[in-house]
Amino acid sequence: MIALQREVYLRNQKRINEGVYGYTSAYRRYEREYHASVARYQATSTFDELLAAVAGAEIIYVGDYHTLAQAQRTVVRILRRLPLDLQPTLALELVQGRHQAVLDAFLAGRIGEQTFLERIEHDPSGVFGAWAHFKPIFDFAGDHRLPMIGIDLIHEHSSTSLQKRDVYAARQIAAAIADRPDKPIIVHIGELHVAPGHLPKMVDKELKRRGLGPKKTVIVYQNCEALYWKLEAQGLEHTVDVLRVRAGEYCVIATPPIVAQQSYLNWLDNDDDFMDEGAPEKIFKEFVEIIARALAIRVGDALDNVVVSSVIDVQFLDTLRRRGKFSGKELEEIRRQILRSESYFIPKANMVFLGHLSINHAAEEASHFLRHICGGDEEPRYLVDAFYCRVLNEAIGFLGSKLINHKRKCPHAPDFERMLREHKKGNDKRSPLDLAVADAVVKHRRMEHGLGTRGLKEIYMADADTFNAVTHALGYMLGDKLYYAMLEGTVSKDDARELFYDKFEEDGAALTTYLALTTRVEKVKLPSRSM
Repeated sequence: MIALQREVYLRNQKRINEGVYGYTSAYRRYEREYHASVARYQATSTFDELLAAVAGAEIIYVGDYHTLAQAQRTVVRILRRLPLDLQPTLALELVQGRHQAVLDAFLAGRIGEQTFLERIEHDPSGVFGAWAHFKPIFDFAGDHRLPMIGIDLIHEHSSTSLQKRDVYAARQIAAAIADRPDKPIIVHIGELHVAPGHLPKMVDKELKRRGLGPKKTVIVYQNCEALYWKLEAQGLEHTVDVLRVRAGEYCVIATPPIVAQQSYLNWLDNDDDFMDEGAPEKIFKEFVEIIARALAIRVGDALDNVVVSSVIDVQFLDTLRRRGKFSGKELEEIRRQILRSESYFIPKANMVFLGHLSINHAAEEASHFLRHICGGDEEPRYLVDAFYCRVLNEAIGFLGSKLINHKRKCPHAPDFERMLREHKKGNDKRSPLDLAVADAVVKHRRMEHGLGTRGLKEIYMADADTFNAVTHALGYMLGDKLYYAMLEGTVSKDDARELFYDKFEEDGAALTTYLALTTRVEKVKLPSRSM
C-alpha cells in the first residue's frame, strides 16, 4: 500500500504540474532547488524544539501550501505558543504589498471583512480562495495587536516570475525590519519560496544593502514529500511530527503528501471542501442519507456494516482480504483502480474506496452505494450491455454528487470537440488516452444524433483504461444534464429514483434507457461557466 501511495503521489504530481499556469523551465529549476534543500534531514525533532528555535530567531520563514488548511493552522499553532512579549510582525503572501493601507484599515477595525476582501482583490476561486483557512491568522493578529504587512507583488502569478516576487517580498520584509529592528518577523509564504537560496537569500542581500546586518533566521518547511517517504520507510510517520533538516531549518509533518496534493486537486476541480483523514466514513454515510432523502430512497440498516477506506489507509488491502475472497485478477483490477485514483464501491467486501479525499468523490460513491442497495449486484453482461450499464452507473454517481455539490462541473461534447481541434493546431498537448476519449465521445454523440455508427465497435472493444474513461465521460455528461433537467422539471424525482432501482436485465435495456434519457435532456441548458 505504501508503494501504491508513492505511485499515486507521482501521478497526482503530474496532474498538478499540468494544472500550474506557467510551468516553465525557470519554474522547474526553482522547484528543483527547493527539493534539493529538503532531500534529507539530520534528525527527528519536536514541536517544542522548533518553538525554542523560533523564539530565538529574528526572521522566521514558514512555508505555505495555500490550499491545505493544515498549512495555515501551523502558523496559528506557532503564534499561540510564542511568548506574548515577542510581538512579531506578520508578513503574508496572501496580501499584495500595494494593499497595505487596506490591510491596516481592516486590522484597525475601520472596514469590515467583506470590504477588506473586496479591496485586496481576494478571489474566492483563486488558489488563496479558502479565506476561512487564513482568517484565524488575522484574528490572532487583531486580538494581540500584531502588525501585518502584505508582501506579494500580484495574486494571479501569470506574468511575474517567482524570482521577481522574491525580490519584491525581500524589500517589503527589510523595510518592516527597519521599522521594528528589535522585533522578529514571521514570513508566511508559498513553500517553494522558503528554500535558503530563494527568498531568504534575497532578504539577506536587501538587509546588507540597507546596512542592517545579518539576522538569525529559522526556516519552517511543511509536509516535504521526500522527508515523509523517509519517515514512512522507517515506520515513523505516525510518531514523528517535526524533523530538523539542518541547523535553523525544520520540517513540520502534519499530513501525508497525497493529502496535501488532494487539497490542490480539489481546488482545480472546483471541489473546495476537503475531508480530514478521520472524516471519510462519517461524511460518506451522511451523504448516503442526504441523497436518499432527496430521492425518497429507503436505506434501512444498509449503512451498519459498510467500511469506508481511502488511499491513505495502509490497512486497506488487508481489510479487503478479510471481508471478501478475491481472485488474483480481481485484486489486480483493484490495484489498477487505486493507481488511477478512482473511487468505487466494492460490493463483495461491502467497502467503499475513496481515491480522493474529496467531497465530490464521497458523494459520487454514496450514490453508487445507494444504486447497489436498490438494484442489487451487477450481473455478467454482453459487451454492449456492459458498456451502457457502466455509463448509466456513472450518470447516477454524478447526479447524486450534484445533489451535494451543485457547482461540480464536467466536460461536455463541445469541450471534447475543442480539445481535438486545439490538438490538431498544436495548441493543446494531451495524453493519448485523453485524445482517445475525446474522439470516442465525439463519435458517440454523432451516433446519438443519428449521424452514423462509424467507430462504435472500436469504442465498445477498447482496452480497459479507454473503456472505463469513455463510459466515465459519457456518464458524467448525462448525470450533469439529468440534474439540471430535474431542476427545470423535464425529469421528475420519481424518474431519477427509478434509475437507482432499474436493473437493466433485458438485452439492450441499458442502451435503450441511455438513448431515451439523452434524447429527453438534449435541450436542457447548462449554466454558463466563467472558468
